[in-house]
Amino acid sequence: MYKQPRWIVITFFLIPLLLIVSAIPSFAEGKNNEEGKVIFRYKTDFEAISRFLGVTDEEFFELRKQKSIVEIAKERGISEDEVFNFFARKHIDALAKSYEKGDFDVRFAMDYCLRLKDDIKWEINVKKGKDGSLTTE
Repeated sequence: MYKQPRWIVITFFLIPLLLIVSAIPSFAEGKNNEEGKVIFRYKTDFEAISRFLGVTDEEFFELRKQKSIVEIAKERGISEDEVFNFFARKHIDALAKSYEKGDFDVRFAMDYCLRLKDDIKWEINVKKGKDGSLTTE
């Protein structure tokens, strides 16, 4: 009779306790609690965009109230491909600097690059609609 309660105690108390204790060092090192943590964020350089488009900062922000970056660029004789390449270069440069500092690993960089084309396309084509919402139409 005494053997059965011991197995119950070992099975339902000691084994889970050992698993929890063995996981504590990895939590202390920060390995399991980084999910959802922002490790890289590209900060848009509006001054550089204004210079690239050949407008002042004030003009840029005023034009952006009604037009996309691509529309502003086309009015200034700059093609959509040139705008895309400018943004891609800025993103990649910022990503490389952050990678060199050790902020993230190659896997994160690859995932970021896989989404980059769509993110840039949206960023350069988005504008405010008549109702104030963002649209790419």
